[in-house]
Amino acid sequence: MPARPRRTGTLVAWVFLAPFVVPFVLFWAVPIVHGLYLSFTNASLTAVEERVVWLANYQRLLADPVYRKSLGNTVLFVVENVPVLVVAGLLLALLLNQSMPGLAVIRAAFVAPYLITASAVAIIWQFVLDPTTGLLNAWLSDLGLPIQHWLNEPGQAMGAIVLITLWWRVGFPLLVLLAGLQEIPGELYEAAKLDGAGAWQRFSRITLPLLAPVLFFVLIIRLIDSFKVFAQVYLVTGGGPVGSTRVLLQYLYEVGFQDLRSGYAAAIGWSLFLIILAVTAVQLRFLRRFGAND
Repeated sequence: MPARPRRTGTLVAWVFLAPFVVPFVLFWAVPIVHGLYLSFTNASLTAVEERVVWLANYQRLLADPVYRKSLGNTVLFVVENVPVLVVAGLLLALLLNQSMPGLAVIRAAFVAPYLITASAVAIIWQFVLDPTTGLLNAWLSDLGLPIQHWLNEPGQAMGAIVLITLWWRVGFPLLVLLAGLQEIPGELYEAAKLDGAGAWQRFSRITLPLLAPVLFFVLIIRLIDSFKVFAQVYLVTGGGPVGSTRVLLQYLYEVGFQDLRSGYAAAIGWSLFLIILAVTAVQLRFLRRFGAND
């Protein structure tokens, strides 16, 4: 008799799980498995016959100069963007964790861009960075400084993308780090002040150690998000000038939706997934070691 109630309980559990499990399998798990299969084929809307080519697509990636350039641009963006976002988010969180007039409005002003769509961000920043009518160049001209071609110079375009991303995405690390700061007991700071600890000592001995898990969380999330950069690059520079801002997801889009080479595009996507997985694994291992040393 006890087996029947157990089976009934299991059936009831699956009934309640079904609204999540069914869409998860249909719209996430199945496409991922199918994409992995495609990466081992020559699938293309122009191919006469689809056949399995095993690792040929991945071998081709290693010799593809556009792929290597796109990967290099993606890594450059990650290296420039992640530290800037995390440090800016931490500094803003420390600033906005203080008592000041109009604090709610100031916080909302920094977080609001995070809610703007990518297309709106592109329109705003194309207006700001336009070499002839842009606001930023108008200010430089008023100061007697030379006008800059932010989006048309290979040496400046990626920096412009990093600046745009900082303005657009800093709201997330700001909110998370601010929440982490507010969880630190104020009594610790009061005791440190009584012991004669200065501002830097309070930050390095109390704030930073207690905020470290939140900082690592923000670092991992921003790193994964930065590897998946696409919208602001595609809409603002289109990968130019001369391919200096083309990133992996844009190359995947070009191969899959313009050249219609589904198999090769799937290989690009899976290579990006493996890179993100490897980098995240290294970070998590470092986090565990850091936590163990603490």
